[in-house]
Amino acid sequence: MTTLIRLLLLLLISFTLHAKTMKDMEGKIVTLPDQTDRVFGSSPPMNYLLYTLNPDKMIGLNFKAKNPNNSANEQFLSKKFLSLPVIGSFHGGGQNINLETLMAYKPQLVLVWQDDMLVQTVAHEIEKTNIPTFMIPFREVKDMPKAFCLAGDAIGESKRGKELAVYSQKIINEVHKSISKSKPVRYYYAEGLDGLSTECDKSFHVEAMNFAGGNNVHKCQQSGILGLEKISFETLLTYNPDVIIVQNRSVYNDLVEDPMWQNLRAVKTGRIHLVPVQPFNWIDRPPSFMRVIGIQWLAQLFHPKEYKVDLTKRTKEFYDLFLHVKLDDQQTKNLLGAQK
Repeated sequence: MTTLIRLLLLLLISFTLHAKTMKDMEGKIVTLPDQTDRVFGSSPPMNYLLYTLNPDKMIGLNFKAKNPNNSANEQFLSKKFLSLPVIGSFHGGGQNINLETLMAYKPQLVLVWQDDMLVQTVAHEIEKTNIPTFMIPFREVKDMPKAFCLAGDAIGESKRGKELAVYSQKIINEVHKSISKSKPVRYYYAEGLDGLSTECDKSFHVEAMNFAGGNNVHKCQQSGILGLEKISFETLLTYNPDVIIVQNRSVYNDLVEDPMWQNLRAVKTGRIHLVPVQPFNWIDRPPSFMRVIGIQWLAQLFHPKEYKVDLTKRTKEFYDLFLHVKLDDQQTKNLLGAQK
């Protein structure tokens, strides 16, 4: 046996001893290093998932940490996360990903969002690099506990993944049980600079609202990757929703003062609410682990008689567990009073 062959055998044995195999949600067997320290998420939901599992293993972001859909800052997030380089995204709206750039950061694993509308494109592109990819389900709220466990196992954070999964499952079960016999509340999701962009009723962008006992008034088939379907105010008048959920603070401020919007039932009754966005959006853009607290907030807005929990206590509990941040009373009040 030649020296070269012996060396190759030793390398093969060494890799086998220090590698593990897992089956992802596509049924694909993925070989991973036993010690995974450099991971990239191909989409914002996956990168935010990585943050709550172990931010030190992240190599970069899809977009800038702070953007119009959140309020990312050092009050809630680590300095290291906030300073991570923007490697790019497959989803437009920012810096498009360059595979050579991605490879330069030497990721050991890329987490891919299984329910992404571009998932096949994403997977095909990353396959060109020979970087291992692992599919994670994350579209539906009920998938989140499974996602925490799978991602935790994949990156060597099984204990943390299970901890988050157990807590999330408890909350999901509680919200579902509390509102399961209640009539869904008709809501409108106001996006865009004029509040007249919205989402179709089955879009993943409104998954949290639907799970929390809402019935989206806008029934349609999503026309593009980004959503943000345009409607007229006349159409919104015919919908006349019971609740309006607003994505942007400046838009919220305009809407509650706009005489035209005062004709809507939700505005007349004061059931127009601004989504909390610290440090990430609680329900959407992207749909992230923040939905664990988001569905509690929404369920209490939609069904205050059926879903009676101490949301102040729950918010503190969530931020401590998922973000390692201990909120004081004023911080919690500010978060929950976002619409004031």
